[in-house]
Amino acid sequence: MAENAPVFAGSIPDNYNKYLVPLFFEGYATDLAEKLDVPNSGAVLELACGTGAVTKCLRSSLPRKTRLVATDLNPGMLQTAQSTLSAVEGIEFQVADGTDLPFEEASFDAVVCQFGVMFFPDKAQGFSEALRVLKPGGLLYFSVWDSLEHNSVSKVVHEAAVSLSPEVSFMAMPFGYCDVSTIKATLESAGFRGMEISVQPRESRASSPNEVVKGLVDGSPLAAELEARNLTEQGREAVESALKSSFGDGPIEAPMQAIVFVASKPL
Repeated sequence: MAENAPVFAGSIPDNYNKYLVPLFFEGYATDLAEKLDVPNSGAVLELACGTGAVTKCLRSSLPRKTRLVATDLNPGMLQTAQSTLSAVEGIEFQVADGTDLPFEEASFDAVVCQFGVMFFPDKAQGFSEALRVLKPGGLLYFSVWDSLEHNSVSKVVHEAAVSLSPEVSFMAMPFGYCDVSTIKATLESAGFRGMEISVQPRESRASSPNEVVKGLVDGSPLAAELEARNLTEQGREAVESALKSSFGDGPIEAPMQAIVFVASKPL
């Protein structure tokens, strides 16, 4: 998986944490964390924890004695999470590939992954690994973005970036794994049962178009795609212009939508 992973390096993790987390992830992180129901002496594994938005909510909502292990494939993102949550006790951080987990079978009561499954090159293998490390009756909680048509800000940014070069296409990836029937079938093939699936619309909010630029152009792998083609400054200008055209010069409030899955490992 490491060879195919999107690049979250340099200043990207810090910009991601400062701008993208409040823009897209905080509300969904709270919702996902509050869904968990695990025993006080249980264990929870988080995959693709990023800069720790869900991790923070999980630690706050879980019983004090519940073990929490937060993992991410990208060391830079994990470093930012550790730094951001340095004052929070009871979190184990570990670099780990979601499709090749370094944990024993039946180790966790729950596995959680917010907006990370889309980046697994082999989704079936990722689900199989989650099933393997779950205890019988354990639950997999994860979310994916719905299509770009349901995520206005990201759609505008994607179209502006692609207008500069068709190869600047990172934004299509996070929003391209949203067919419920396909995801459900892959989960069932991996061995999961008893699924709950919910569509969750919310609003993304930013104080200005420039804040979105700092988040999505400078705080995601889109930055690396633009830099590789010497389009960084043109990218910033094109995205900001497109955002202003769509949402105006001031604060942005726009619809976004995610799909949340809860699936159980049979007893």
